[in-house]
Amino acid sequence: MRPRSSEQSISANKNYFDSRGITQKHDEQHLHNEMAKRIGKALLNIYSFDDEHTTMLDFACGTGLNSRFLAPYVKSIIGVDISQEMVDRYNKRVENQGISQEEMRAICVPEELLDTSIDQESDNRLKKLLGDVEFDVAICCMSYHHFPSISSATRLLSSLLRPGGYLYVADVESISKADHTGQSITDLEPIFPDGACDAGVVMHQYGFSEVQIKDSFVNAGLAGLDAETGQISRFTYDVATRAFKNGKAVNIFIAGGMKPPL
Repeated sequence: MRPRSSEQSISANKNYFDSRGITQKHDEQHLHNEMAKRIGKALLNIYSFDDEHTTMLDFACGTGLNSRFLAPYVKSIIGVDISQEMVDRYNKRVENQGISQEEMRAICVPEELLDTSIDQESDNRLKKLLGDVEFDVAICCMSYHHFPSISSATRLLSSLLRPGGYLYVADVESISKADHTGQSITDLEPIFPDGACDAGVVMHQYGFSEVQIKDSFVNAGLAGLDAETGQISRFTYDVATRAFKNGKAVNIFIAGGMKPPL
């Protein structure tokens, strides 16, 4: 299979999730609902949400499973996704519940604003689209494996936080064959199905290691490295829950980082 460009990968994801069948299935699957609850409960234990002050960004929000769980604990939520079908379903649920758009809404973002070659001008366009809000907390749940570059995605999310704001990423932790055989080998086992990878929908089929995520947070300014001690500050990494993915038992991690205060 020929490697895809960032633009091609983003388009593949958009086309895939714009399918009505995929959108409805995503909302109705027990696994997705259960995972949103488990991740939501873990986030409540990690971050001090305030229903009178906390502004939250739900990045790659899908149909809003994570947003709906956390909605009672925040002042406002803006969801962002490249799939219009997902965004429409998100907003329809909000409307049906009688929640105002000022409190909770989703926005469909043009593909070009999420390309890995994103520049400062694109950053500013995205900020304008979001109403120039600087968020207290941004979450991205079970979506990092879809992004061509997690370094670019993390840097973009950092740019949308207020000074002192937090980013939390939940996704699948990579597993080695040694976890199953006991042998000391470094090969990783694919976690996501080959078909989705061939379609360009899943970019990181092996999940992520703590080192990979930590490096992306450091490069985005959401974690600091002490030159003398070599210790990382403003960064947390914990296993939030476990799940079965395509017959494999996997860990679901939550990584967190803080943008430096002024």
